[in-house]
Amino acid sequence: MIRSKFVAVVSLVLLVLVTGCNNADQADEDLAPTPTIVRKKAKKPKAATPTATAEASPGKAKTATAPANTAAAKKPKAATPAKANASAGANAKQTLTKLNGYLPAAVKALQANDVDKAKQYAKSFSDNWQQKIIQNRVKTESQASYNKIAAGVTQVNNLMKPATPNNARAIEALESLSQAVSEYTKS
Repeated sequence: MIRSKFVAVVSLVLLVLVTGCNNADQADEDLAPTPTIVRKKAKKPKAATPTATAEASPGKAKTATAPANTAAAKKPKAATPAKANASAGANAKQTLTKLNGYLPAAVKALQANDVDKAKQYAKSFSDNWQQKIIQNRVKTESQASYNKIAAGVTQVNNLMKPATPNNARAIEALESLSQAVSEYTKS
């Protein structure tokens, strides 16, 4: 009788253990995978890069460029004012040099009677010019250049507003603006 009780108890214990093992395996299958930490990519600055794609790139084949200012993200925090002003002026000049590519492309588009494309190029230049950091850097370095460029942008925007702009006047304004930007970037 002791034997039968022992066998019954052992059988019961084995049954519980086997059932418990099966439940543990099943519980592992029902669990969601362990979450992993995914780091977000650092946002790239919205610096104007007219050579990003062939559509937005006047006069260039499909080329991708690096962000306009990757060095700015790695700049030391405590820079002297003289160094900061020198790099700010150079940075604005680099940006405006790139942006200036939109203006001749807008002229070519107007000469080909592609008003929509010309408006797109003029708007791209204007939108990037509207960034306060660019305007402030130009204004700090040369008030006269700032006034010329700002007046040129306003004139181009006003001439490009109508559905069918006066091509001759718009071309003249675009060329004048391009000249003002070139004078500033070469100084």
